[in-house]
Amino acid sequence: MKLTYLLALLIITGTTVSAQQKRDTVHHASNAKKKADRKAELKLTDKQAADLKASKNEYKDEKEKVKNDTKLTAAQKEAKIKELKEEKKKKVDATLTPEQKEKAKALKQEKKKKKKAEKAKQ
Repeated sequence: MKLTYLLALLIITGTTVSAQQKRDTVHHASNAKKKADRKAELKLTDKQAADLKASKNEYKDEKEKVKNDTKLTAAQKEAKIKELKEEKKKKVDATLTPEQKEKAKALKQEKKKKKKAEKAKQ
């Protein structure tokens, strides 16, 4: 009886781990395609793409530092992250042309609508 339970546990664990690995792999591949599509849609130059990536990475690093800072309260962390987001938005706005900003805004709204529709289906 114990052997049966142990075998069942091992099968379930193995299935779960392999399913998670497959999902992560698919996510990274589709994410790269999305980035390339977005770059093409916005007609970003290589310099703009590099600047945007640098801004995103800087924001990500700073956000992680704030989240791991044990000296800050939850409210302070939230305020600091909001401040970092605003800073990132200013850098993005400085990088993009007015036409690119409008296109990015339209793409963002379209993405929100799709997400909302997907949620409604579930």
